[in-house]
Amino acid sequence: MIALLRIIAASVWSILMITSSILLMLVTFNRRLPVAMARNQWAPGILWICGVKLKVTGLENLDTSQPYVFVANHQSYLDIPFLFNAIPINLYFIAKKEIKWIPFIGWYMMATGMIFIDRSNRIKSIASLNKSAKLVHDGKSVLLFPEGTRSRDGYLADFKKGPFKLAEKAQVPVVPVGIMEDGHSFELNKMKSTKVVVNVGSPSEKNGLEHPVWINQVHDEVAKLSGRTKYLSLKKN
Repeated sequence: MIALLRIIAASVWSILMITSSILLMLVTFNRRLPVAMARNQWAPGILWICGVKLKVTGLENLDTSQPYVFVANHQSYLDIPFLFNAIPINLYFIAKKEIKWIPFIGWYMMATGMIFIDRSNRIKSIASLNKSAKLVHDGKSVLLFPEGTRSRDGYLADFKKGPFKLAEKAQVPVVPVGIMEDGHSFELNKMKSTKVVVNVGSPSEKNGLEHPVWINQVHDEVAKLSGRTKYLSLKKN
């Protein structure tokens, strides 16, 4: 029952925030306003509804005047509000172009200038990467989950190359971010609060490294920041 009430409350809050932010954008002609509202109002509201207390470390590693490609472990449906609330920079996402037409979510993403890519063929994929890199280079920080899906076994899966190719082409650093639960696991159906820690690492640049080496370095840093170093020892054995 508690879980159902939380899901309903979170859904209503999200619809209200999406609708109001789009309306405000149409009045002010400011496409950054809805993204700022997501960070300052929507995300804190979702965390309050779900009983999450957030702690953030490592913000001193960031220069908020420059864009980054943020890469984080993906463990729950709340990772996006965790990171929106934790990182003091407007974050954008890269999504398949088909998402544009999903009610509310797609409309919001189009209105706020989120980045859409076309993966229908290689030529269009390359063109989408080039366009995305220009947007990032020009000031949009993006958030990506390079595991590609949520972790099912608690370990950090291998990272895909896409975020690193994007960062290299956009000439911006990759920032490793670790999300970890402090204490008991999050349970939507119980009233007890959950403490979640978001650890922001130091920006990483390719600096002549081969892609696999660079990716592995960032992967291992995210593993440490998220408390998933057990996976590293398993990989080496």
